[in-house]
Amino acid sequence: MTRLAMQQAPTPATPRRFLLSASLWGMAAGLLLALDGDAALASRWGGATLALVHALALGVLGNAMFGSLLQFLPVAAGARVRGGRGAALLLHALLNIGALLLVLALRRPALLSPHWGGLLLLAAFVLLAALVLPGLVRAAGQPLLRWGIGCAMVGGLVTALLGLSLALAIAGAWRLPLLALTDAHAGWGVLGWVLALLVAVARVVMPMFQGVAAVPARLQAAWQLALYALLLIALALRGTSAAALRVGAGLLVLAVALVGLLLQLRAPKLRRAPLTYFWMAGFAALAAAACALLAGGDANLLLAGVLALAIGLPLLVGGMQLEISAFLGWIDLQRRCGRGVRLPGVQLLLPARDKAAVLALHGLAAMALLAATAHPALARGAGSALLLAHAAGFAALCGVDRRRSRFIRGLKEQG
Repeated sequence: MTRLAMQQAPTPATPRRFLLSASLWGMAAGLLLALDGDAALASRWGGATLALVHALALGVLGNAMFGSLLQFLPVAAGARVRGGRGAALLLHALLNIGALLLVLALRRPALLSPHWGGLLLLAAFVLLAALVLPGLVRAAGQPLLRWGIGCAMVGGLVTALLGLSLALAIAGAWRLPLLALTDAHAGWGVLGWVLALLVAVARVVMPMFQGVAAVPARLQAAWQLALYALLLIALALRGTSAAALRVGAGLLVLAVALVGLLLQLRAPKLRRAPLTYFWMAGFAALAAAACALLAGGDANLLLAGVLALAIGLPLLVGGMQLEISAFLGWIDLQRRCGRGVRLPGVQLLLPARDKAAVLALHGLAAMALLAATAHPALARGAGSALLLAHAAGFAALCGVDRRRSRFIRGLKEQG
């Protein structure tokens, strides 16, 4: 099992800023769906739909993954993150201002061109790569983990480049095949960046936090090679074999989901903790998304998007978001209080009941989203449920800070 180098962790405020922003963006996504109603689920090409997709992909998943990387790399991968507080603040600003500008431009194209948000988002991914890739290259050990994270970082850069190209094409600056470019952008973003990073990190965090066996190295390496071969072929063919590429993507996603569920079901000492159930539900949603993708058709593609972007992937990153936030609170206490002080355990800073409540609300939101996909008239209610689920997650994260501050006040009163 990977040993954690807690002394190498960054200042807790650095990743916490991103994790809190992810929950705020989840609330914003719920608000968008509640305001736009069935228009957000009518077509993958609608402005309301595109705004909602990018609020989830960039706001929720982007912030959660940026923040988690800044914490995970030095602690679990032994890779030093360059820069400091100033670089992290700039990274946070580029990601969130860029995401905000892009979401506004997609929802109200007459007010703003999307290329401004695209430029800032590309700058965010370039800066993230500059901060983490040198440390990944120089770190010792765990080659598969470092290779997986590095490839995912490249996938994020390609996604941002394709996104900016799309934005410039929409603005009329370039003439490009929009349909093929959009599919390539979505594939690199969801598969080459988000899912690839989750798969790389899962090989460490699932055995550590859930008590399951690690995925065999050869199996994971083969999956990564197949994934990036598929994505490169998709770029080269420019949409001429869309059906075959869709099937390939569906099979790769299905493999991840089924292997993840199988590892959990076969674990002799599976930890019956909220994080485990977050990941079980997330893998189940990804498996369903893969089946919808394999089935094809516009309605099934929309269903696959809802299952993956609004339900499955947020459950996977949301469960880790809660765990990381509790660790950040404990690290902050350790650094503030020094040696000789008995600190509250990580589980006391974020109790299991709070995590279970967040999971339950995400489950209700998932059912509401699926109902709204079948009956778009229910979309406003689904948006409200999504907003409530992420608001509960935000409250749980704030609870860590509240309990940490209470403990410090108690020490001062005793002294």
